[in-house]
Amino acid sequence: MSAPAQADRAAVQIAARYNVRTVHVQFVGVMYNDKQEVGGGSGLLIGDSLVLTNSHVIGREENYKSFEVNARLGSRNANPIKVTAVHRDDARDLALLELSQPAGNSGGASRCPMPVIDDNQQAPMGTQLYLLGYPLDLDLSISSGLISNQTSPNGRWQTDTVMNVGNSGGPAFNEFGALLGIAVGGIVKWNEADVSGVNFIIPATVIAASPLYSMIAAIPQPSVCWTKWVETTISFENWSRLNSTHVQTQANAGVKIPEILAEAIHTLLPEDRRLIVNVPVSQLVEPKLIERSYTVDKTKDDHPVVFAEHSADYADTFPAEPGYRITGCTWHVETANGASNIGCAINGGGAEVRFTYKLTSGPAVDRYRGWLGATVNVSQILAK
Repeated sequence: MSAPAQADRAAVQIAARYNVRTVHVQFVGVMYNDKQEVGGGSGLLIGDSLVLTNSHVIGREENYKSFEVNARLGSRNANPIKVTAVHRDDARDLALLELSQPAGNSGGASRCPMPVIDDNQQAPMGTQLYLLGYPLDLDLSISSGLISNQTSPNGRWQTDTVMNVGNSGGPAFNEFGALLGIAVGGIVKWNEADVSGVNFIIPATVIAASPLYSMIAAIPQPSVCWTKWVETTISFENWSRLNSTHVQTQANAGVKIPEILAEAIHTLLPEDRRLIVNVPVSQLVEPKLIERSYTVDKTKDDHPVVFAEHSADYADTFPAEPGYRITGCTWHVETANGASNIGCAINGGGAEVRFTYKLTSGPAVDRYRGWLGATVNVSQILAK
């Protein structure tokens, strides 16, 4: 598939997946001279009752004698949901809007989980970016561009993605639908010259550093949508297993991917028999029981005694995998000479196993060697 075709498909998938999570935000304020002021922009539904947007999208309450904010899900023509509270982080130009009722009851806005890029290296310069929002007086729109750099002031990322009035606060995604951040604006004039294509997003790394993030992190399951992004590659021995629930990843040996992540499969590469899959870390299912095998190959070829055999004790230690506890240890001897006292003990409450044995070599006048070739099998159970 050509690059333009892939980009078109990505845009369609992102628009379809997140249209009901993209929010048209509008405020109406009556100033102290009784004139009415209307403004707004875009936002992103985080969980069921919180909308993430820019602080500048919402007028300052203290400037009005009456003030009302409404959110419309998916379309600017949808029924409004009243905003009951506005929480601001002006230093980062961020705001969280509390809705008067859960969005799930107003348009079926459940699209969780939403993987989030929280590492700059996962979205380097040149990464494709897609922006959802409500420019001008238009309904929900999508535009695309690239990440131009990640070194702009205040931790913002520069992009050539088209932005207009009304796009502020709209969510920005990569080509796989992982959240990169939200739009914040751009530069239109520089030293009296017109400027185009120099716009900015507030990346998720900056959002996560905001005091407002504690409210996002406190959203209870299953309403929370903000989940860590993981990219991994799955290899299949047989393409008929594409729908299997027991596919193991190269990046996470032994990790199984459940069927509910079928929609996370994005790129099919039959020429090298790989699938590129992006899944939230919270959805990776670790197997409860795993087996690990280790090879022991030891030879005693020293002969320190002239007319008598000589023996020495040996030990090999094998730790548990991270997050697991060792429950059993067995061994199989493939080849041996002068080997004895073979044993395996679990230490540290299952943190490791210690495989011990004795080897005997002949006297210096004979010089026969002792050796052991064996496989040690370690059983482990998920400890968390």
